[in-house]
Amino acid sequence: MTGLSFLMSVLLTSASAAPAPVNVSRKVDLNRDLKAPGFVNLYEMDAKSVAKLPVLAQLKAHEINGRWNECLNLSSRVFAVQKELKGWVGQTWLHCLDKTQQKKTSAGQEDRVLTAIARQWHLFEVGPWSQDLWNMWVTQELSYLNAEAGKKNRKVLSRVERLLDNSGKLNRDQRSQCYQILGDFSLNDNDYPQAQFFYEEAQSLKDSKYLTEKLEFLAKTRNQAVAAAPAAQIEAIGEDGKLEERIRVSLKQNDLIPALKDTVTLLNQYPGGRAARRLKDKPLEIFNSINDNAIAAKALEEMGEADASRLLEWAQNLHRRGEWESGMKLAEKSYEKNPQSPTATSALWVSSRSAHFLGLYDKALDLYSKQIVISNGTDESSEALFRSSLIYYRKQDFTTAAALLERLVQQGKDRYDLNAQYWLVRSLQTFSKDRADKAAQALMDKYPFSYYGMRLRAESQGGKLTWPDVTAKDLKLNSSLWLVGSQKKSWDRFVALSAAGWVGEAQTELSDLPPMKDPTLQVLFAEKLAQRGQYFSAIRMVNDAMENDPRLRQQQFLKTGYPEIFTNFYQKESDRYGIDAILLRSLTRQESGFNMKAVSTSNALGLMQMIPPTAQDTAKRLGMKIEIPEDMFRPEINIPMGSFYVSQMLDQFSQNVPFALAAYNAGPYRLKKWVNARPEVSSAMTEPGSSPEAEVWVDELPWNETSFYVKAILRNTLLYRMVGKESYVVPPILWQDLLTKKAK
Repeated sequence: MTGLSFLMSVLLTSASAAPAPVNVSRKVDLNRDLKAPGFVNLYEMDAKSVAKLPVLAQLKAHEINGRWNECLNLSSRVFAVQKELKGWVGQTWLHCLDKTQQKKTSAGQEDRVLTAIARQWHLFEVGPWSQDLWNMWVTQELSYLNAEAGKKNRKVLSRVERLLDNSGKLNRDQRSQCYQILGDFSLNDNDYPQAQFFYEEAQSLKDSKYLTEKLEFLAKTRNQAVAAAPAAQIEAIGEDGKLEERIRVSLKQNDLIPALKDTVTLLNQYPGGRAARRLKDKPLEIFNSINDNAIAAKALEEMGEADASRLLEWAQNLHRRGEWESGMKLAEKSYEKNPQSPTATSALWVSSRSAHFLGLYDKALDLYSKQIVISNGTDESSEALFRSSLIYYRKQDFTTAAALLERLVQQGKDRYDLNAQYWLVRSLQTFSKDRADKAAQALMDKYPFSYYGMRLRAESQGGKLTWPDVTAKDLKLNSSLWLVGSQKKSWDRFVALSAAGWVGEAQTELSDLPPMKDPTLQVLFAEKLAQRGQYFSAIRMVNDAMENDPRLRQQQFLKTGYPEIFTNFYQKESDRYGIDAILLRSLTRQESGFNMKAVSTSNALGLMQMIPPTAQDTAKRLGMKIEIPEDMFRPEINIPMGSFYVSQMLDQFSQNVPFALAAYNAGPYRLKKWVNARPEVSSAMTEPGSSPEAEVWVDELPWNETSFYVKAILRNTLLYRMVGKESYVVPPILWQDLLTKKAK
């Protein structure tokens, strides 16, 4: 063979042996891969229908309906056959195990489940379920190990060691429990030094009465007297010490003003001392304990002698609590003492808002004007411009209001843009119709589905609300996306979980999918998500799409974000309280986006976001026994409780829907305090209307979140009225038809 022939032979052989190119991506076509509804609503399904479902769906139905024994029995079977969904099934298995163990303990059953899941150790390390599954398993494992340790079952020692081998994944409490179990076994073996070591390790992680008693017992047994804690070193009594002692005596004798005066003196003269650190909040405590107005006024005078920074801290605290008059006085003192300080902006913010909320409009305007000057360009300055304009609107000085609002609109700040444009329209309507019409059209074009945009559109059409005109009615929607790496498995799990009604778990899988930049792809995917019960993700996605592509702002796409779900539950509560189901559904959309397992930063739970104390009180009033948080994630419990609370807010606020919504969000106590501070606001509650003058209070609220919340829900009610129709005639009081029995 010649050299050339040999080379050709090698090349041909290498080419034939080369592996086929690997396709690292997978194309998904939404219309093809998600063409069937692919969703079973387990929350509104009877037992007979459940029995006909595939076992994966049956398992979730058992968990949802609290059939714990059936759930536990079926879990082992499903866990064995589900390769890709084991992590999710494992969570359900542990949940059902925990529930059955609460009713009747079975150590053997508990051991079998925990052991079966532990054999799949990789589930704790990989997968979107891994952290929650680990936390559930460790909690149950420690419960089992503690019980078995009490029976002196030495087999658990190796399992304790396994946990400590993974101590980096355990929290302090869990590690403490492990060392406590080891200490118990050492004590049983009469190995006192080892027992003491383990108990001390446990106590260093988390102290408890049990550990203290064990260590005291060991000390006595070994004839070691427990050394008395060394007496705390008494601080040298200086002038600040004498003042602190005098304060203590005054408080004991209930001489509040002398105690307050001495406290302020101590804080001023010894600001860095230990006594000052201990007593820094004492003036507020004393002031808040005073019920007599004359004594409270004297207390404020004494507090006013403190330095500017402390005064501001106290003022901010009082402002948050709705003590606007006291907060205003302290904030003004703070500003007067140091008007050039960086804290001056905050002092003006507290004092100007407080004056506004108290109806001291001229004073508020003066303070706002100072704020605008010294903090020009900041958020505080923008807020001062906006709130000043609302005061001028109330005073019917519409020209000045318009000038301030035009200045604010020119700043282009998203936070105030919509509201500023709306009140600019209202101000212009009083003296320049042409300018008002142009400003209204600009707002409607930019914010067509906002509450203010829809109000203006209805007014421009004689009270008849219609859909905005859209030129691109036959848009071609993109339906393709590409998945790589772990996204492929996430997609497969999402499809399988959705089909079986595992809504929460399917939603978690969505977080691994690629971000979608194409708005037309977003609206199509949102539609597919809504068909699978993923309303929260669908709402967010369709909102993003319509914001980024005005061509999509039409009914066929918007309706995806306004689902009609849990119809029977809402209708039942509507009939009970005389509240239109649209209002209850609109509130739920704003609270949770129909995410049944939503948990807010303030620990509000479920569809209608009930906070635990309110939930407990509501359950008591309704004669219900609930478990928190679990029952708050059940629509058949959350919706009745949330609806009852809505009815309570309506009763407390004169059947006025906007005020009731504000109370639902901010709390009735806080809102009442704010409403009662000004007659013009309280009259807006008792003499309802939908004129701009009757609604200006919504944008005056102290809480931006609540202001947005009220308008968002009113917007939702309008859109729910509109979906499926060509038009809707808005009543004179926009929300009056939302109360079917009580409102007059």
